[in-house]
Amino acid sequence: MDAVTLTVGKLGDQDAGIIASRLTRSGSEFQAEVLGRASSKPATPIAIVRNGSDVIAAWAATHSWRGMQTLEGFTAEHTRRKGLARLAAAMLVADGAIDPRKPVCVFSPHCVEIARSVGCRDVRLFERHGDDWIETP
Repeated sequence: MDAVTLTVGKLGDQDAGIIASRLTRSGSEFQAEVLGRASSKPATPIAIVRNGSDVIAAWAATHSWRGMQTLEGFTAEHTRRKGLARLAAAMLVADGAIDPRKPVCVFSPHCVEIARSVGCRDVRLFERHGDDWIETP
């Protein structure tokens, strides 16, 4: 991997388009949120890891959901298994966007591991069941 650039903060239109089209699950709620944020709404706190000057290799984001903070992320297929999602999550913690002392909701088993690795102790996994998200024990 070439030089890595780290960014935490507002999501610009170009980055939002790249993340929505290439680095989210098609049809996901977060994809819709990113696309909405690309227009006029304020950005979700997001950490971006770049491979080189403009290629997004991974991202992690947080927002409030059901009164709790979330941790969501995605890594480009060609850069997986290199700790980049963990790096992006750690950036959110370092920036203060995620408070590891408070409960954090995640939506995949992989994100449970990432959240714990950046200091979050009360990690709650939610899985989709029909039209709702249910916390798994």
